[in-house]
Amino acid sequence: MSAIPIGSRHIFVDESGDPNLDINNPGISGYFVLCAVIVDSIKLGALEEEARAIIYRYFPKGELKSSKIGSNTVRRQRILKDISHLDFKHYSQVIDKGKILTGSGLQYRRSFVKYTNRALYENLFKAFTELHVFADQFGTSDFMKGFSDYLLRKLQRGLFENHTFTYASSAIHPLIQVADVIAGSILRCYSGKDDMSILDPIRSNTIIIDEWPPYIPEPIGLDQLPREKQFDFLIRRHAVLQTERFIEKNSSSNDPNVLAQVAGARYLLYHFRSIDPTEYVTTETLRRHLKELGFPLSIRSVRSKVISSLRREGVFIASSGKGIKIPLSVADLRRYVQNVDSQVVPYIKCLSVCREHFLLATEANLDIVGSDEFPELHKIVIGAS
Repeated sequence: MSAIPIGSRHIFVDESGDPNLDINNPGISGYFVLCAVIVDSIKLGALEEEARAIIYRYFPKGELKSSKIGSNTVRRQRILKDISHLDFKHYSQVIDKGKILTGSGLQYRRSFVKYTNRALYENLFKAFTELHVFADQFGTSDFMKGFSDYLLRKLQRGLFENHTFTYASSAIHPLIQVADVIAGSILRCYSGKDDMSILDPIRSNTIIIDEWPPYIPEPIGLDQLPREKQFDFLIRRHAVLQTERFIEKNSSSNDPNVLAQVAGARYLLYHFRSIDPTEYVTTETLRRHLKELGFPLSIRSVRSKVISSLRREGVFIASSGKGIKIPLSVADLRRYVQNVDSQVVPYIKCLSVCREHFLLATEANLDIVGSDEFPELHKIVIGAS
């Protein structure tokens, strides 16, 4: 299985918000968003022309910028809907600055920019064999030059040697403007200015929206809640933490199977946080997502090499007839147990009957579930007898 898509990709990156951690000051955003618009290099020319046509439609004398759209949600959704017809995907990161310790090294602008951007590019550089990155210009020319050298020096190893990184003007590159409006729209949602539904038009263009640092707020008066509600909170907190630990531990792996599991865990976490924590993800949806990231797995392989492997690694994945998800509540886990019970118990009972039949027929000389060959299964079948 190849973990890396063949072919060249162009990436156009822009940001929204600011890297200042002093969010108590008026005008300082509580979040910082990075958006990477990813396109197939072969399709770049045609896509840029289509993007220019959309930009001209709304801003015939200027650039497409989220700040120009402002609070006009109707116009924003109309623009996002038009953008969604372009053949691109986006990978975005949302940094909650309020959860970063002000005494950490990230309080300094350059350190913050380096850390957040490196996290974004490291994931991108590991996903594709050849990337040509065009990032919107910011800061001084000396800092931009130093930062691009830093990124390529830190991240180019072995398979990553074909990547390039260039700071570019959004006026020249229309897809940087597309990244701008997506990043700005995400920032407005996370800042509470717009509802998350405003991002619905570009749902199919979204690979993932990563959130950092991870956080699950504790309900006010947790101790006063009914026991079942307390369990609900503990389940979702533990399930999310286990998923995050797996991702953090394995993101640097060079094993394509492990990287597929990381990608699957990331998607389930993204769906839980940003789409609908009550909604199940079908295996086919997860398969398509993994394929887009360069993991061309069959449905069967997704179940065995990704979902089952994640469960064995301690990632809690609930399932039902509707699909899989990170558990939100006791009810999710009970549905999972019911699902296992309905599938596994009949198999065990049938196997037990078959075993007993041939034990009798062979006067106990043939045990088809022998303790030496199948020690774990033997214990279960004996217990079911």
